[in-house]
Amino acid sequence: MSAVTIENIFDGNIEQVFEACRQYLDYPKFLPGVAGIEVLKAKEPKSVCQVRYEVRLIKVFHYTLNMFEEKPSKIWWHLDESNLMKKSSGSWEFSDLGKGKTKAVYSLDVAFSMFAPQKIVDQVAKANLPGLMKGMQALIDHHRHHG
Repeated sequence: MSAVTIENIFDGNIEQVFEACRQYLDYPKFLPGVAGIEVLKAKEPKSVCQVRYEVRLIKVFHYTLNMFEEKPSKIWWHLDESNLMKKSSGSWEFSDLGKGKTKAVYSLDVAFSMFAPQKIVDQVAKANLPGLMKGMQALIDHHRHHG
């Protein structure tokens, strides 16, 4: 099981950061590795929606997450189904730092359904984090300036 947690400071107040992070359809434009997104009707009580991700590695993989929100401080999810992972749960937790800055704590816990050495899984998960943070800031900037 691979669990990672990273803190990042985003430019944007907490409402702007929260709103941008829930613009799932924009993820392919800003986030590395996300090839396609489909937003589906919620399947679980209290869930706001499901998001089906398509990622292209050696072949096309997909996973569908049940999404939950607590405006404006938290977005969290857990796996519904996937041809890549047997577990994926995580969250974004936001704290307003004032002066147009927001602290974000990103947590992710994944387990893949195919055999993959844990060291490699951890390295891949950690290697993707800087790109994810950069992509999220670009998404936040886009939404701050284009509403």
